[in-house]
Amino acid sequence: MALSSAELYELFLSLSAARLAAAKQALELKQVAERRAALSAALAPIAVDAGLLGAEGVSALASAIARAEADEPARIGGALSELERAIHALSVADASGARVNETELLRAAGALLEGGAHGFTLLDDEAPVSVAQSTAASASDNADDSRWTPGLAEDMVGAFLDECVERTEGLAERLLELEQRGTDKQLVGAIFRDLHTLKGSSAFAGLTKLNRVAHRAEDLIGELRDGKRPADRPLIDVLLAALDAMRAITEQARAGSVIDVDVAPLLERLANPNRAAALAEPHRSTPNQKSQAEQATPAAAPPRPSDGGTLRIEFDKVDRLLNLVGEIVLARSKLSGAAEVQGMVVREVAQLRKKLSDSRAAPAALASGSDVVSLRSAFSPENSAILEDLERTERVLRETFGEVDSGLGGLAIAVGQLRDTVMKLRMVPIARLFTKYQRTVRELSHKLGKEVNVELVGGDTELDKVLVERLEDPLLHLVRNAVDHGVETPDVRAAAGKPREGTVRLSASQRGGQILVEISDDGRGLDPEKLRQKAVDKAVISEAEAAELDDAAALDLIFRAGFSTAEKLSDVSGRGVGMDVVRDAIQKLKGNVALRSVVGAGTTVELSLPLTLAITQVLTARVGGELCAIPLDAVVSAQTLAPGALEPLGTGQCLRLGERLVPVFDLAGVLGLAENVALGEVDAGSVVIVTVGNFELGLCVQQVLGRHEVVIKSLGSMLAAAPCAAGAAVIGERMVLVLDLLDIAQRTQEPTRSRGVEHRARVVRADRARVLVAEDSDLIREAIRRELSQAGFEVVTAVDGEDALRIAKEQRFDAVSSDVMMPRKDGYELVRALRAEANYRDTPIVMVTSKDARIDAVRGYDAGADAYLTKPADSEELIRTLDALLQKRRGAR
Repeated sequence: MALSSAELYELFLSLSAARLAAAKQALELKQVAERRAALSAALAPIAVDAGLLGAEGVSALASAIARAEADEPARIGGALSELERAIHALSVADASGARVNETELLRAAGALLEGGAHGFTLLDDEAPVSVAQSTAASASDNADDSRWTPGLAEDMVGAFLDECVERTEGLAERLLELEQRGTDKQLVGAIFRDLHTLKGSSAFAGLTKLNRVAHRAEDLIGELRDGKRPADRPLIDVLLAALDAMRAITEQARAGSVIDVDVAPLLERLANPNRAAALAEPHRSTPNQKSQAEQATPAAAPPRPSDGGTLRIEFDKVDRLLNLVGEIVLARSKLSGAAEVQGMVVREVAQLRKKLSDSRAAPAALASGSDVVSLRSAFSPENSAILEDLERTERVLRETFGEVDSGLGGLAIAVGQLRDTVMKLRMVPIARLFTKYQRTVRELSHKLGKEVNVELVGGDTELDKVLVERLEDPLLHLVRNAVDHGVETPDVRAAAGKPREGTVRLSASQRGGQILVEISDDGRGLDPEKLRQKAVDKAVISEAEAAELDDAAALDLIFRAGFSTAEKLSDVSGRGVGMDVVRDAIQKLKGNVALRSVVGAGTTVELSLPLTLAITQVLTARVGGELCAIPLDAVVSAQTLAPGALEPLGTGQCLRLGERLVPVFDLAGVLGLAENVALGEVDAGSVVIVTVGNFELGLCVQQVLGRHEVVIKSLGSMLAAAPCAAGAAVIGERMVLVLDLLDIAQRTQEPTRSRGVEHRARVVRADRARVLVAEDSDLIREAIRRELSQAGFEVVTAVDGEDALRIAKEQRFDAVSSDVMMPRKDGYELVRALRAEANYRDTPIVMVTSKDARIDAVRGYDAGADAYLTKPADSEELIRTLDALLQKRRGAR
C-alpha cells in the first residue's frame, strides 16, 4: 500500500522521535563498535526517509552522524541535538514560510565527517538558498550526469519515476492555474512543496540533472512566494520549460538511455526568466516531432486520490483481470442457458405427471369407450408408484431450480459489480488530456499572435485509459485546428464586433454507455459554399457533385482524403494531414465524429466514444444463415420490414423514417453470403438502422435475435485482414462474428457489393431424390417445395402429420422434412410412426421447427430424427443437411 507524500511526511516525523531516542541511548554504550552499529541502525532510516522527502540537509547530517567516528560521544551528542532541532523545525514550518537552512546542514555534515567544528542556523527566513550555495549541488555541476546510476533499491526505481511523472503533470496544471489566478499563497505553497519534493527525491535517487533543474525552479518559486517577482508570462514560461526538461529527463531515465537534455541554457533562464525566448526549449541531440507539452504521458498507475492510500498496479495486470472477468461473464451466460433448460425440464415433468394423474382420475373414460386394458394399466399399483415418483421428482426439481435461479441472480449482480469495479481501475479522467491542451493553446496562440482562452468542462469524466492514450493525437489535431483555422486574430475579431480574446472549449460528458467529447471555438466558422468550391478546385469532387450537396454534406467534405482548408501547409495544424485521418482514428476506436458550424459564430466537433473497448453490448441477427453481432452503440433502431416498405432511390432502395430517407442494403449481399430464403420468415425480414460517422444506413437481416453483453476477441494474425470483421465473441455455445460497420459502409458504396450476390447455380441431381415435406403453414410449405425443387429434388408435400403418414405409406421417399407443431399428429409422433415402418427405419428425417429449446431438440432426436434445424433456417442449410444425410446413407449401403 503506497502512502501519499503527506502521509509519508507525518510518518517520518512520528518515527524520528523514537529513532533519535535510540541514537542517544547508543551513545551510552561502552564499546565503540557497538556504539557505531547502534547509531547506524537508528540514524540510517532517518537519512533515507529525509532524502526521499526532499530534506537533503537533514538526510546528509543524519548520514554523517551514522558514519562518523564513534569515539567522540560528546561531539556526536551535539550533532544529534542539532539534528533533533532541525527535525523539529521541519515539523513546525508552515506551508509558505520558514525553511530549514539546507546549506548549513550540508556544511555541518561535511565538517562532522572531516572532524572540524561546526555551528548551525536552522531556520532561514531570508531568500531561499541557490544552487551555487549548495555544496552538494556545486560538486555535481562538473560531474558526468548523462548516465544515471540509481541510488535506490531496484524495486523503488519504478515508483520514483512514476512519482516524478505525476508531480510534473500536477505542477503543469497548477502553473497554468497560477497564470490565470495570479499570486495565490496556497497555490504557490503547493507548487513550492512539489518542487521541493522533486528536488529531494531526485537527489536521493542520484538523478542529478533533474535535481539541478528542480532546485533552480524551487528557488524561483521561492522568490515569487516572498513577493520578489510577479507571476508573469516569462516566469510561467520558464517554469513550464523546466517541467518539460524534467519530463524528458524522466523518460530517458526510465528508458535507461543517455540523458542528453542540455539543461545549461534552462538553468540560466531560471536564474533570469526575462531572457530571450530563443532559449525557451531544452535542447536534445535528437530533435523531437512534438513539443514536450504534447508528448504522450508514460504509462503509470491509475490516478491517485487526494486522500487515502493507493496500491500501484501495472496496467497489464488490470487488463488480464478484466479478461478473466470477461470469461466469468461467458461462463455465467452458459449457466443461465443451462438453468433455462432445467426450467423447461421442470415443466415437462409437471405435464407428464398431470397426464398420469388425469388418466387415473377420469372415470368418464370408461363411458367413452377407452381401452379397458389401458385403464387397468393406468390404475395399476406400478403406475401409482410412478406417479408418486414423478411428484417427488417434480418437487425436488422445482426446489433446486429455484435455488439455481436465485444463485444465478446473485451471481449476475456480483459479476456485474466485479466487472464495473475492474473497469474503474482502467478508467482515468479525461482532464489528463484536457489540461495538456491548455498548454498547447497557450503556446500556439502566442506563436500565431492570437489571444485565446481555454474553457474546460467535465474534466472529471472518466473513460478507458487505452482510449485516453489513443485519443491524444486526434484531439491534438482538432485543438490545433481550432486555434489555427478557427479563432481569428484580435484585430479581425474586434472589427467583427467580437471580444479580442477568442475561446476554445473542451467538454466531456457521459451519455449512457458513451462518452461525448466536444471541441468548439467561437471563430469564423466554416462556409459550406467555400468548402464546395475548395473541393472542386482540389478535384475532390466535380462541379456537378458539388451542386447536389446540401450544407450538411458540404461540411462533411473536410473529412475527405486530400481535402484541406489551409492556404498553405505548415507545422501548426496537421502538416498537411487532413481531417480524414482524425475520423479514421476515431472510428477505429468504435466512435463517431459529427461536425456543426455557423459562419461567423464558430465550429463544434463532437466525438462519441464507447466507455471502454474491453466489454461491449451487441445486437445479434441472423444473416444469410449465419449469426452476426452488430455493436449496439451504433444501433439507432431495429424493426420488422413490412412488404412494400422500401422506396426506390436512384439505383438502390431506402426506408422512410419520419422526414428522413435512409438508404437500405442487404447485409447478406454486402458480406458475400448467399441470399437464401429464410424458412419460417418468407416475405418477412428486419432492418437495423445504424449510424456510421455522420450518416445512417439500414441493414436488411433475416431476423433480429436480441442483445448480449460480450467480450470481443481478436481474430488472430491469420484472419486480421478479414473484411467487415471487428472481432469475434462467444454467445452461448456459438462463436459469432462482430461486424465492422465502417468497413460495411464503405463496401455498400461498391456497385458489385451493394446489390448482394446472385443465387448460386443449383446442381440438378441425376438421382432426383424424392423428399416428403410435412408443414402446416401454406407459405413455408410452398417456400420449401420451391427451394428443394430448384435444387434438383422431387418434392411431395403434406399439410400435417396425419396426412404425411398416409402419403408415406402409399409412396416411397428417400428423405423426409417435417415441422413439429402440426395439427392431428405433431412432428414427434410422425417421426416415431415412420420409424415403426420397415421402409423408413433408416430413411433420413430432418425436423425444421421454431421450437429451439435444447429439450425440444433432444425430444426430436429421441423420436428418431437425424437432424434438427431451428427456424428461420435458410434453404441452403436444409439442402446441405439433406445432401449430407443422403450421401451418408448411400455410403452405408
